[in-house]
Amino acid sequence: MIVAELEAILADPQTVLAPYISQPPGVPENLWSALDKSLDWGAFHLWKEGERFHDACARAPRTAALLESLPICHIDGRAPNIFFSILKAGSHIPPHTGVTNVRSVVHLPLIVPEQCAFRVGGETRAWVEGQAFAFDDTIEHEAWNRSEQDRAVLIIDVWNPYLSDHERTMIRGLYGAADGQRG
Repeated sequence: MIVAELEAILADPQTVLAPYISQPPGVPENLWSALDKSLDWGAFHLWKEGERFHDACARAPRTAALLESLPICHIDGRAPNIFFSILKAGSHIPPHTGVTNVRSVVHLPLIVPEQCAFRVGGETRAWVEGQAFAFDDTIEHEAWNRSEQDRAVLIIDVWNPYLSDHERTMIRGLYGAADGQRG
């Protein structure tokens, strides 16, 4: 069902993918420079930085309904990020780390040609269509697509399963207080 909704989105000529990496002007060259504003790593966001994209979710209604039944990490202005991640043929996402382990990142492989793999820490694995896995993205990870076809994975931010409801509430309050101090 999720693959069918994604295929319909990708087949629609009106669909616009966003580059996953989009750095502001003037940022010095860094590990993301090769992917900056490039569709080599594209995204179709259902949620981004905590904002639900209603039009996008309407294009994948069954997927959105399923996602809303999960323990999605909700932090105002920050999470969740949920998107169809499209890694173009021949592309590489360099080794990097996430910024917090209050969430786990789930990958649900949807369209995976041969020669696509993912490394977290010292473990490398090929994605297997339909077999989701979660990881702590504060551990260095990278991905590559050495095939001649695009790869698609649904990426979902969920709460770290070791956090209690009380701890989740405290974390949301902490981020809210920190954001209130920025003004």
